[in-house]
Amino acid sequence: MNHTTLSHLSVADELRIMEQEASLRILLAEEDQEMRHLLAHDLRRNGHQVLEARDGGELLKAIELGRQDFDLVICEQSLPGVPGLSALDQFRAHDLTTPFILVTRNVDIAFKARRLGALVSDYPLGVEDIQSAIQQSPDPTQPTYH
Repeated sequence: MNHTTLSHLSVADELRIMEQEASLRILLAEEDQEMRHLLAHDLRRNGHQVLEARDGGELLKAIELGRQDFDLVICEQSLPGVPGLSALDQFRAHDLTTPFILVTRNVDIAFKARRLGALVSDYPLGVEDIQSAIQQSPDPTQPTYH
């Protein structure tokens, strides 16, 4: 399947699809459809499996249903419904250690996100930025927050 979005399949169905072999299983939350599709396309072209969420509600639903199924979560701060930092806080409340990249230009939010163990990136975010962030990340099996 070339293009996976939450709007076409149930989250449970998409999680089953993501069980296929891929470099990384990535949950991508971005409200801007064009930006989300471009980044998802680049990630897929690099061999990654990508589940797309267009708002905070879809992001939280995917996290709830597939907690241990993601190798990486990429989330923009300005998601409708649930901002990225709030989603990160809820994500970490479940003691999840999956690397989380929060995309924001806000210095205060970036500081808070780093305290929760997130990697922080600014726009534009590309595949190279993601690979660099993953390489800079501490062991993803160990929590980096207190």
